[in-house]
Amino acid sequence: MNILVSSLLVFFYLVVNVLALPPQNKHDPSVAWPTKEWSINTDNFQGSSAFNNKIDELFSDESYSRLGKTNSLLIVQNGEIIFEKYNQGINKDTKLVSWSMAKSYTAAITGLMVDKGLISDVNEKNLLPNWTDLRKEITIDHLLNMKPGLEFVEEYTIEGRSDTAEMLFDEGMLNQGYFASHYPLIKLPGTFYNYSTGTTNILSLILKNKLSQNGIDYYDFIEKNLLIPLGLKNTTLEFDKSGTFIGGSSVYASARDYAKFGYLYLRDGVWDGDQIISKDWVDMTRTPSKHTYNLYSNKFWHVNEFRENAFNFPTDTYYCAGFGGQYIMIIPSKDLIMVRLGETYNTSTNTLLSFLGEIVKELPNTK
Repeated sequence: MNILVSSLLVFFYLVVNVLALPPQNKHDPSVAWPTKEWSINTDNFQGSSAFNNKIDELFSDESYSRLGKTNSLLIVQNGEIIFEKYNQGINKDTKLVSWSMAKSYTAAITGLMVDKGLISDVNEKNLLPNWTDLRKEITIDHLLNMKPGLEFVEEYTIEGRSDTAEMLFDEGMLNQGYFASHYPLIKLPGTFYNYSTGTTNILSLILKNKLSQNGIDYYDFIEKNLLIPLGLKNTTLEFDKSGTFIGGSSVYASARDYAKFGYLYLRDGVWDGDQIISKDWVDMTRTPSKHTYNLYSNKFWHVNEFRENAFNFPTDTYYCAGFGGQYIMIIPSKDLIMVRLGETYNTSTNTLLSFLGEIVKELPNTK
């Protein structure tokens, strides 16, 4: 009965929320899928003078104080790379850190496990043996959408309390999800949004436990169901000493591989004729979750009409974001993926996002 009720709730959720989603284009059959290599169409792309000026500004040393340092910028449109540029010492194969973009990978792994029946219900409770108090009410959906209600201070400064630093680099580093799971409850699960890397590492621990219960190695599952199908040969996932993917912060990949991950979502979970992740999962990812200020769902961020100036991006944009200005921007209305990797640590990344949106404005619409 619980599974039936859950299925009905998901159905009505999709009917009410997802039917309003603008469609995403299918892959152009005249273009090869990028499993082995991206199709390159940079020679035929003629950027406007405004586009070229903004690219020069983005990579300029004079813009460092305002935009930070950009190491990679890659743009895919209609299934082909139309632009890519790298800073000195960086190339198309250089692996760069994701930071919190890794959270979106953790969500994708969750979706794969749901599709394969390894997670029967995202509203499942009693997820960890040490959650014997009200934390037993926390669900996978709560963890996916930063709403478990746990106390966790997400700070990246050297001053003051930082539970993130304690988990990643100090007491919690050997078993990060287990460490984060011991934080107390301060809000009822599902009622309060609190962005936290600890929340994602807890989810990753739960995913590992569920796979282990089915005799499946965590890395092997990811490799078989995500890395190999997409041809992610320049992608490395970091695991802690407990064998748990550090799903809150630790993917290392080339710009081209990050673009492949975004492209999987842009194509509704389809890759070269195979449904890698269900369209329902992608649609739920594209629909902001309740109690997140319409900005977040399944560990992806949203640009929408409720956000001031929408950072100059089309309002159907959704994206992966990481500390320091790491972005995989997915823009269905332009059939476009933009990957920016860099080091924007001393200024607001909102300024950077708005500037990237100005670049997108100079790009043509889809075919």
